[in-house]
Amino acid sequence: MEHITIGKKYNEGKIAYVQCLKNDNLQSINIMYKCFLLICLYEGRLEFSVGGERISAAAPCFICFDETENPVLLSKTKARYKSIYFHPNFLNINMSFRMLRRREYGDIATTHDMFMLKPFLDKAYVIPICESQLEKVIFAADGLQNELENQRDWYWSCRGRSYFMEIIITLERMYGLLGYGEDNCNTDSTPSVKHPKLRDAVLYIEGHYMENLSLSIISSVSGLNHVTLTTLMKAELGVTTMEYLNNYRIKVAKKQLAFTSVPIKDVASRSGFKTVQHFGRVFKAKTGASPAAFRKNALQKRKDEIK
Repeated sequence: MEHITIGKKYNEGKIAYVQCLKNDNLQSINIMYKCFLLICLYEGRLEFSVGGERISAAAPCFICFDETENPVLLSKTKARYKSIYFHPNFLNINMSFRMLRRREYGDIATTHDMFMLKPFLDKAYVIPICESQLEKVIFAADGLQNELENQRDWYWSCRGRSYFMEIIITLERMYGLLGYGEDNCNTDSTPSVKHPKLRDAVLYIEGHYMENLSLSIISSVSGLNHVTLTTLMKAELGVTTMEYLNNYRIKVAKKQLAFTSVPIKDVASRSGFKTVQHFGRVFKAKTGASPAAFRKNALQKRKDEIK
């Protein structure tokens, strides 16, 4: 079985190298030399054999398999999950299996704001999802499946990619911030946070940035009063709590603009801004460019510099 999605009414015949399935049977998995498999496990347990190793996963977690092995399902216990089969070029057309394994890939990814897929390359297999991030992962996986299956307009592939990007960003965060692959995952998406309650606040922000967050809500979640929380934020991350929220929203928006053609009004909404006008003002203040100009420059940069 080839894990792709083909355009129907809109962009008829277009091939997106991704397939999202709800609770697929995971029998006879055939991904070797073809694609990666990311399983978002929400409930229950799954157990696999891969490369002679027994992999046991308990929800909530990500399960990551690269294209070098065909995992074999051993058991399934009250499991609820989404399976996402994808080629790396679904995230970025410049990505290939060969590029991901180049010695200088880390430098390329950082320079060009490409996505790090270290959990797959490091064969980490099982990465826990913290509770504050789980709702976002479920929302994004549902959004990905809906866009690929229903293809409601010309942007179905880009919208699907934008949801998938949110999942990969969360995977990166869990892999780096929670102590997995620290030496290999020092990107700006995973700043070091030492204080456990500050970490709770940061993860909550990153899991709920699309919502109407306030300092009091974030403080309550962390179990700190707003003065202590702000002090810790300034000490460890160099910004106030609300500055971190806005900076994170802009970081997400930059990836959406750079790697999709989703309408700017949708990028604004998905990044947590109530109006496209407010988004434009904040984005330009933070980056020095309008969202449209940033998108144009990012596209040209990839064309010019990625070989």
